[in-house]
Amino acid sequence: MKKVSFGLIAIIMLLVFATSAFAATASASSTRTVTGVTTHTGGNLALDYSAYDSRIHGWMYIEIYRVTTSGDVAINAASVEGGRPTDNGIRSGTVYSDNQPAGTYKYVITIPSNWMGPSVSWRTY
Repeated sequence: MKKVSFGLIAIIMLLVFATSAFAATASASSTRTVTGVTTHTGGNLALDYSAYDSRIHGWMYIEIYRVTTSGDVAINAASVEGGRPTDNGIRSGTVYSDNQPAGTYKYVITIPSNWMGPSVSWRTY
């Protein structure tokens, strides 16, 4: 009876571990989308961004669009890889968009769900 009980406990523990490992892998690959807009008076436009990757590997994608009556027009894009164990985990930078006409602009950032942030700000240069 003890061998059966021990075997049953071992199987249950194995299933619990396998389920936990699968859940951790699935959550590491899930993403969320963050958006924002600004009104620009014309000229050079920049989007500064920063996020903390929580030491979890993944990619952050930043896209900038000009909003028009006929749909959004892609202006610029960037991607940032994170999750390196040898640095501070802060992913920051700037996406520059030279000589843009006056109008409304938006960003779309796709970021791993378990990263913190992003912090974003528009500026001219």
